[in-house]
Amino acid sequence: MSITPTRMELSKLKRQLKISKEAHKLLKDKQEELMRRFIALIKETNVIRNQVNKSVQKFSAQAGLSVAGFPYKMIENLFLVKETLISADIRQKSWMGVSVVDIDFDIKKAKPSSALISSPLLTKTEQDMREILPLLLRLTVAEKNCYILSDEIETLRRRVNALEHLVIPDLHKKIRIIRMKLDDSERDTIARLIKIKNMK
Repeated sequence: MSITPTRMELSKLKRQLKISKEAHKLLKDKQEELMRRFIALIKETNVIRNQVNKSVQKFSAQAGLSVAGFPYKMIENLFLVKETLISADIRQKSWMGVSVVDIDFDIKKAKPSSALISSPLLTKTEQDMREILPLLLRLTVAEKNCYILSDEIETLRRRVNALEHLVIPDLHKKIRIIRMKLDDSERDTIARLIKIKNMK
């Protein structure tokens, strides 16, 4: 470890240590706040996912009964060919300096199916399918934000650990070495001065 044992170098290292400690505190606070928001978002995502799972199970059970007796081509025209128009208002939000996505969806009402290729149960199935779509979109946005926060928290964790376990201890060590060398130099100087004084 090459260190210049001067008072100027000591002052420089003290400034670096002060800045490193402040940065460590700020990053630690940011990490804790993002963790709090991440946990809240995970809970919200789980609620939406449970709603989606229940809706999909209900839809799947009903869909099998509703399409019985209809030719495949009719069902394909009813569910697969018909377009669902969705408009999305996409915005960026900042959480502690982290950009997350906020999207408002507007799903246009589809034209009613022809009475010739429909039934009350089939119409209900079609409506249920359209009701699942907003939940799926909300779940997609929530999970994307979970990934964004997760990556940022991991990056912050590495920086906090680097400061706490590498940078700050290294600066303390350098400051201690310089102080020891300056103290030795000062003692040598005092000893020389006493020796010179005694000689006179």
